[in-house]
Amino acid sequence: MRARLIACAGVVLAAALAAPAGAAVVPVRLTARQVVVHVAPNLRMHAWTFNGQAPGPVIHVREGDVVQVTLRNAGPRKDAAGHPGAWHSVDFHAATLAPNIGFAGVAPGKQRTFSFVAAHPGVFLYHCGTAPMLMHVGMGMYGAIIVDPAEPRPPATEVTLVQSEFYGAVRRGMLTPTLGALRSGAPRVVAFNGGAMRYASHPIHVPVGAPVRIYLIDAGPSLDSDFHVVGTIFDTVQPDGNPANALHDVSTQLVPAGGAAIFELTFPQAGVYPFVTHALRYADAGAMGRFQAG
Repeated sequence: MRARLIACAGVVLAAALAAPAGAAVVPVRLTARQVVVHVAPNLRMHAWTFNGQAPGPVIHVREGDVVQVTLRNAGPRKDAAGHPGAWHSVDFHAATLAPNIGFAGVAPGKQRTFSFVAAHPGVFLYHCGTAPMLMHVGMGMYGAIIVDPAEPRPPATEVTLVQSEFYGAVRRGMLTPTLGALRSGAPRVVAFNGGAMRYASHPIHVPVGAPVRIYLIDAGPSLDSDFHVVGTIFDTVQPDGNPANALHDVSTQLVPAGGAAIFELTFPQAGVYPFVTHALRYADAGAMGRFQAG
């Protein structure tokens, strides 16, 4: 067992989780469904999601596990205008397989199952890959999969953060995404774990002087993350979360859209430590929060 803080879907959950399943096959069930989510204070959005949340659930496996994914499309068969409902799919960046076979689309009311071996340790994005992919990701269809190395990582308090953007026009407190807005490059909101300034007034609590491991995923759909924690230096940064890629003594690290990294650090004394994307225009749009150490 080890301590893990999963900051996801608007709540910080502290839990002692077992290590990833040692079984040869790890079942993962994802349901594509349309729900209303809050993306900022007093701002909602009709989202396309996995399992009713944006970002979707954090999936945690071990190197060598067979990940058996069942995707069900619970979207409407016809939209409000009477057009056929949206197809959805799921693309795992942790997988190595032919996309047209593994990541094929699923019609409304249908489901399909496929498997892949989690052969590479690290942290990776998963997302809907159905065209136009920009629209599907921009409406909330993304999440994180963590693949622990075969030799376990050292114990640490762990936090999962997914950075993403939301685009569109706002009317009466509702953000309406459009493909044109997503192509404009001007996001209304940039968020960690689906909400602007989510951890500004409700900080993530971490220990003082003990290892902390941050799994950072940049879901995009279009912006990089220039991740920085004010008041400390990262002991190591592992691009894609692979221990073989480790960088040392880093203050700010670029994570590209669609990419991910593991950041390991300690907080030297009790206090408040802001974290941001250091592309400050986007921090100002909501991609900032706080760690409360001690």
